[in-house]
Order: sequence, then structure tokens, then C-alpha cells
Amino acid sequence: MGVLGLGYVELWVGNARQSAAFFSNCFGFSVAPPAGPRSGPDDRVSYVLRQGTITLVVTGAATPDSPVAGYVHAHGDGVRDIALVADDASTLFRRAVEGGAKVIPPEASGGSSTRPMIATFGDTVHTLLDGNDPLALSVAGEPTGIESLGPVGLVSIDHYAVSVESGGCAGWTSHYGSALGFEPATRDEHVEVNGSAFTMSTVRVPGGPGAFVFAEPAPSRNKSQIAHYLEQFGGPGVHHIAFSTNDIRRTVLSLRTRGIPMLEIAASYSRNADERLREIDVDWRELADLGVMVDVDDEGYLLQAFTQPLGDRPTTYLEIIQREGTKGFGAQNVRALYSTVVREQEQSHSSRS
Repeated sequence: MGVLGLGYVELWVGNARQSAAFFSNCFGFSVAPPAGPRSGPDDRVSYVLRQGTITLVVTGAATPDSPVAGYVHAHGDGVRDIALVADDASTLFRRAVEGGAKVIPPEASGGSSTRPMIATFGDTVHTLLDGNDPLALSVAGEPTGIESLGPVGLVSIDHYAVSVESGGCAGWTSHYGSALGFEPATRDEHVEVNGSAFTMSTVRVPGGPGAFVFAEPAPSRNKSQIAHYLEQFGGPGVHHIAFSTNDIRRTVLSLRTRGIPMLEIAASYSRNADERLREIDVDWRELADLGVMVDVDDEGYLLQAFTQPLGDRPTTYLEIIQREGTKGFGAQNVRALYSTVVREQEQSHSSRS
């Protein structure tokens, strides 16, 4: 018994209502009405948002001593809970515990749900859901008057990119395989960008969409973007959430009109682009002007764009991704992305100095 797919994702944030309005107005999520009488804990407020098959929950503290307030103080806004869907959540829970997963009891998480929950990297948790679980009932919805401007074409959660401590990749990929039934998708890959380096490794939901890409700092001349994340976030956590789309050009243009530009692509991306992309029919220059990168492999090609950081700390980003055949993650794009993020961090640091 293993994981069937990815369920909802819950962010703990400084102001849940403002975050709900942000994701609704800028990213086109609809704010779901509450499914019934409020049943969540009194120390927090949650809003449930949807687009495509994505369920996004934003939760803020309602009292000074709420665990949400402590999390935000330590990390800023970030991903707290990534729900995993299984054909039998109880069986998966037992397997996970036998595989070394730490149990999070309901009273420790401050919640009232009876669904099993386990700890994972940093202060992140996984709630385990049965395949027939109505995901809307897994959190308490808050009534709102927030109106969406309409969807931007987001379809599903493609993957999570996770920054972990040095030496952590091997342990986490092994744990996700033995305890949760994930399959290895790539071997460890060493990436070096502008004198800084990191190692990445990927596990995938068996037989379905959804993956975790783990990245750890590697010895290098300069501090890597992963090391910078760990320092700014205060430990391991989700670096970015990747949302899939069927038309990345349309999605990115829609986001632009709503005040969400993509990160500008590093100049190194354009080197040899004509040669690298000669076999696919895309206008990579037009896409690059929109902040969209293209990469190819033996299975097809991949289009990716990345937002600026969502919060005041330069930690959590969103990725927009369109797959055309490939299941990979674009080695060339990864290098260009981290060059871009390093530049963004340097500019952010300079503006605060």
C-alpha cells in the first residue's frame, strides 16, 4: 500500500485573509465556501482555495499563542502540510511509522482532525487521506466575501522542490521510498552555478503524477542558493510549489496582467539555445521574454517559469510548468533558474543594505 497522489497543500501565513485574497485575485483561485459548521481549532483561521484539481489552504493565527504564530515567527509564510492520498490511509500510516516516520498526534498539531499525520523534513507534516476522502472537509473553511477574477489555467500540483540540510538528500529519498512507497525518479545530480553548488535527487508517486525534488548544499566556493534558503527559512522546507498548466504562455500572460511577473531568465540560458532546442517547434526567444524557459530530453520537452518570492523572506516561490511528453525536470533550466534566484537574492540584499 502506497501513495496514490498529492492532496491539498496548506500554507501557514501571517495573514490568512490577505493571502486568500492574493491567491484569488492574482492567481485565479476560487475561495470555497465552508462545507459545514466550523469545526477547526479556535486558535487559527483557514481559507480553502481551488483551481483545476489543486486545493490550496491558507491558515493564519487567531490567537497569540497559536502554533501558526510560532511557525510564522520562525519561518515566515511557508508550506506546513502536504496531504498525501492513499488507497488506505491507515495501512500507509502503519507502514510509515514502521519505516521510521514520527507520529504527530492531533493535540500536538493543535487540530481536531482524526486523520493520521506524520512529520517530515523540518517543520513540515503530511496528513494522510483515503482516496475517497472529501478533501474540502480536511480543514475548516472560513466564510468570505472574496471574489476571484477567474482562473489562469492552473491544473494540478506537479511537484514540490524541497531544500534540506547537507547530507539530507540520500536519507529523505530513501525514507520516502521505504516508508511511503515513492519511486526514485532520478539519480543524485550535482549542479554548480556561479561558484556555488548543490545536489538534487527526486522521488515520484508510483504510477501517477506528483514528485518531491530534494536539494542539499554541496561544498563550493560560494554559498549555494540552497544554503541561503536554509538560513533564511530557518531550516529545511519547501522552496517552491510547481503548478502545471496546459498553456504556459496564456497562464504567464494572465499572471502578468494581475501584477505577477516571472523572474527574468539568466543570460546563460540563451547560450547555445538555438542548437539545444532545434528539434522542437517553439519560439524560445518569445517565451524567454515572458520568463519561460524550455528544455528537452529523450521523452519530449518542458516549459517552466518562476515567480518572485511570495513573502518578505526570499524563500518560497511558485513555479508554472507545462510538460510535453517529458517526466524530467530540465537540467539546463535548473541551472538557469538557480542563476536567476542567486541574482534575485543579491538584488534583494542590496536593496536592504
